[in-house]
Amino acid sequence: MEEQKPFYKIINEICEEKNISQKLLSYGWIRELKKENKSHYIIRYQLDLNSAVSYKIAGDKFATYEVLKSNNVPTIEHKMIFNPKTRSIYYENKFIQEAKKLLSKNNNKVVIKANDSFEGRDVYFCKSEEEIEYTIKKLFEEKNPTLSACPYMEIDFEYRAIYLCGELLYIYKKRKPYVIGDGKKTLQELIDKKNIDNNIQIDVSKELDLKYVPKDKEEVIVSWKHNLSNGAEPIVIDEKDKFIEKVKKVALDAGNALNIEFASIDVAKTKNNEIFVMEVNGSVCMNKFTEIIPNGYNIAKEIYSKAIDKMFE
Repeated sequence: MEEQKPFYKIINEICEEKNISQKLLSYGWIRELKKENKSHYIIRYQLDLNSAVSYKIAGDKFATYEVLKSNNVPTIEHKMIFNPKTRSIYYENKFIQEAKKLLSKNNNKVVIKANDSFEGRDVYFCKSEEEIEYTIKKLFEEKNPTLSACPYMEIDFEYRAIYLCGELLYIYKKRKPYVIGDGKKTLQELIDKKNIDNNIQIDVSKELDLKYVPKDKEEVIVSWKHNLSNGAEPIVIDEKDKFIEKVKKVALDAGNALNIEFASIDVAKTKNNEIFVMEVNGSVCMNKFTEIIPNGYNIAKEIYSKAIDKMFE
C-alpha cells in the first residue's frame, strides 16, 4: 500500500515530532496538515510550497526549456511537437520535420518524450526517421497533447540537486545502469539478476546484444537513462568532484529562473564536460533514494522537514 512508501512514513514522523495534525482527504489523495490554525496540503509528492504557475512550468519539459533559455540558463535544446487531435490549431507537419532535422545534426540520435513525462517514462531514444514517426504516433495515440524532440547527448553523469527557497539542500550524482560480467552469464541473465536483486525493471538499450557473454569483471552499460528506478547507480559527491561548483550555479540559476520554491533539478555533465539542465521536478520524490544512498532515509527526512517548516512560516 502507498502508506508504506518511505515518503509517507517520513511525513508521518515529521508531523508527530512537530505536533502537526494530519487528515486524509479525497480518498487519501490529499493530506491536510494543520498547526496553530494554519492549514497546508500535500498531494502525492507535491508539498504546498510552489505557485501553480511555477509547478505547471516545471511539469512541462518544453515550457521549462523555454523559460531557462529565456533566462540564459544552459539547458538541452527542445523542439515542440503538437498532437493534431488535441492541438490542431497549432499542428503543422513542420514540427515533425524539425524533429527529423535533429537526426542529421546529431549523428542520428534523437530523444522523443512526452512533455509531462517523469521517472523516465514516455521517453524514447530514436536513431532513424522511421523510429521518430513510430514513437510520435505511439505517444499521440496515448493521448499526450504535446511532445518534445531533443538531441541525444553523451552524458557521463546526471546530478540531482534538491532546491528549497533559493538554497541547495543536497546534491548527488547518478551513473547509467551497468552490469559486471563473470565470463559465464549472458547480458540478459545479468540484467535479469540485477532486476530481481534490486526490485527494478531496467529499460535496456535496444542496440545491445543480450546474448553476449561479458568477460569476467567486464563492465557493460545497459541503459541510456539515469533514473534510480531504472537501475542507475547513485554516487555521493566528494571534494574531488571538479564540476560541482558549476553544477551548483546552474541548479540555483534554474530554480531562481522558474520562481520555484521546492524542486529537484537534474543537471547533466556531458562527455565534453558541458553542464546543462535536463529538467526540473516540482514534486520531490526520494523513495528510491532512501533505499540505496547511505543514510538516505535521514537525509530525505531532514529535507522534507525543512520544506514543511517553510510551509508553516
